Amino acid sequence: MSTTQRCSSILLRYASRTKSLYRFQQRCNFSAGFSMEALKELRTLTGAPIVECKKALQSTDGQVPSALDWLREHGAAKATSKVQGRETTQGLIGLQVAPDGKSASLVQVACETDFAALSARFVDFVTKVADATGTLSIGASSEDMFEAESGGESVKRLLDEAVVAIRENISVKQAIKFEATEAEGIFVGYVHNRVDGKDAGFAAAVVEVAPSKPGSVSREKLQEIGKRLAMHVVAARPTYLSSDDIPQDELTKEKDILRNQMGDSDKPPEILEKIVNGRLHKYYEQFCLLEQAHMIEESNPKVKGFLKDSSVVVKQFKLMTTGN
Repeated sequence: MSTTQRCSSILLRYASRTKSLYRFQQRCNFSAGFSMEALKELRTLTGAPIVECKKALQSTDGQVPSALDWLREHGAAKATSKVQGRETTQGLIGLQVAPDGKSASLVQVACETDFAALSARFVDFVTKVADATGTLSIGASSEDMFEAESGGESVKRLLDEAVVAIRENISVKQAIKFEATEAEGIFVGYVHNRVDGKDAGFAAAVVEVAPSKPGSVSREKLQEIGKRLAMHVVAARPTYLSSDDIPQDELTKEKDILRNQMGDSDKPPEILEKIVNGRLHKYYEQFCLLEQAHMIEESNPKVKGFLKDSSVVVKQFKLMTTGN
């Protein structure tokens, strides 16, 4: 085939595609009752498949606001029926701290794939769930959480929109609201591996810190100490604040394990008990925040010693990861 023939062939194919696109545009503009601009706008707003967007516009005379409602009602129901029951092993943790630091919220939202978890639409949903959770009262039910709003839309509605756009099973596994217990206490949080610069990532921690004596520590200093402590919590993953918080049955179980490790011994019972209690300190250092070596501070001082020197106390903390 000559160069002229090849060029002619390419031009014919281009003309054919252009003609087909023109016919499609004409059908959308006149036969379907909606414009290409409306289709593009609805697709951009929702992320829903083109076929679903076309159905929505056809059913609402090409009106985008009405089509949005149609997708939420019909599209969400259809999408949910298809994805319901699928395993959700991926997801993100969302964090929200109130501007005054007096309250905070942590949420765990799950989806099916890491690709979806890293999408802008999913990240946006996670941050809005955290924001909505921040409006709840302590101990609110899951029903209350789904009715809570962010930006004027309920979590339930936001979830329907996310399912339509992402086409995966999505669930809110945890949503916890915290409130400060001290008059000068504030919450400070840290998100590990933040996605798109938002307060959502694969792990997050929040701590309530307060001056050990009223007025002894500035708010700026509390925020600095709290931020580094939250980073430590994510890295060291403590379970309890202090040894006093360990349930008695768990402590008894751990003591039994330590005694069994020593096997038969001719040492007096009181000596064996001292050995067991000594070895328990290793257990405390692993699971109790105040007993751990501070992983973020220089020379890694024990957390309780560092806090004492800083005139700061920790009232509560919470770690949440996608593996919870």
